[in-house]
Amino acid sequence: MNMKAAMILAMLAVPGIAFAHAPKVGHNGGPQADAGSFHVELVPDGSVLHVYLRDHSDKAISTEGYKGTAVLVVEGKAERISLTPDGENKLKGTAPTPLPAEPKGAVQITTPAGGTVQAKFK
Repeated sequence: MNMKAAMILAMLAVPGIAFAHAPKVGHNGGPQADAGSFHVELVPDGSVLHVYLRDHSDKAISTEGYKGTAVLVVEGKAERISLTPDGENKLKGTAPTPLPAEPKGAVQITTPAGGTVQAKFK
């Protein structure tokens, strides 16, 4: 096998996560991760969590009809936050306690058609 073929096979063997292309920081300064066909950005503000959605072309996604749930680690405990549409491309939820500046956990988004995607934040 020649070197070019070996390189192509090696690239194909790398897990898909290595090809994820979401910037680590979103347009609003929060951490960003891929979730299906979306970029999901988390922006905590005290006890309020703002979740922004963009497509892979970096265009804002209307959140009308969307809903979600964030499960974040707050002071060592799992905190579940329900998310509802708030503005053009944002979901919002409120936690009972202040959120860390760099949230860790997962966000599940449900589309108006009933599909779900999940973003993980480490």
